[in-house]
Amino acid sequence: MKAVPTSLDGPWYFRAASFVLYNLVAIPAVFLIGVLVYGLRIRGRHRLRGHRRGLVAANHCQFLEPGICGVTFWPRKILFSAEENNVTRRDVGWLTRLLRAVGIPDDNPMGIGSTVRKGLESGWFVQFYPEGRLSWRSQEPGPFLEGVFFFAFLNNVPVFPLTEVLLERPIRRLFPWWPPRTEFIIGEPVYPDSFRDQGLSRREMVHRMSEAVRQVIIDTIAERGGCTELPERRPPD
Repeated sequence: MKAVPTSLDGPWYFRAASFVLYNLVAIPAVFLIGVLVYGLRIRGRHRLRGHRRGLVAANHCQFLEPGICGVTFWPRKILFSAEENNVTRRDVGWLTRLLRAVGIPDDNPMGIGSTVRKGLESGWFVQFYPEGRLSWRSQEPGPFLEGVFFFAFLNNVPVFPLTEVLLERPIRRLFPWWPPRTEFIIGEPVYPDSFRDQGLSRREMVHRMSEAVRQVIIDTIAERGGCTELPERRPPD
């Protein structure tokens, strides 16, 4: 991926513009849209106390998720991983970068590792969608890619499960296109040390951590009554 400025390591004027756009425009706008349109509820913020950095693994089922994730973690600094094209394209790539997106190289996805390390060392959170693709309004998370959990082992930082729960609501009987009520729930941090075992390869330890975090998200959706029968849902392939 060609070198592009980011809100983490770009020139000072780019970082300044990013700070203003993100904190004074994007966060207030997404908060209002989230509350008024999505009926947004955020739970589990107390689990961030005492944590200045970490990785975030979230299920992926609506388009506004990065913005709501930003609201969920605000005022903490957070980077959002995105497909390479979303940050390099000429029309809106500059805007997604200003809004703290960093690209995952198509030809070498693990190449984002240096950015992840730099972000963590600078006191940022870094968010990933381990499913790798959006499953529109599905409450059935697909298999996880394991890069984020490899980075957790490599940098010895926790992964915070971030569960998006979708709930039916009466307004959708009149307006079926209206978004379901949306909850974002921060789970207890999951630490790589909990999966370290001298009898296992690192690949197996990473896999076990991945499965544990995925199960937290699945269990949270079930506990909160996430609707698995939304008419517009598209489960993962």
